[in-house]
Amino acid sequence: MSAAITPTVGDPRPGYGLRVRKDGIRTLAVADADCPCGQFSRAASGDVEVESLVISYGRHRRDECPIEAVRVAAERQYAQLQQSLSKRRK
Repeated sequence: MSAAITPTVGDPRPGYGLRVRKDGIRTLAVADADCPCGQFSRAASGDVEVESLVISYGRHRRDECPIEAVRVAAERQYAQLQQSLSKRRK
């Protein structure tokens, strides 16, 4: 019996997006990401690899995705993130 390393979040109706799971401090982080455009589909395990996947998925959605609606939504989310980060520094 072999176990899958990537999470199966979204079953029985998996969809597009980013899924990250880390149950505790000493457990391994796992993540997978799928974009509706079909050009970005990756999985990662380990803290550093998951962090890299999250960043590259955000950049793909904001800068590279050929679907206009995905890029617009990602730009809006990025602007909100930048605004919240600047409020914390004050």
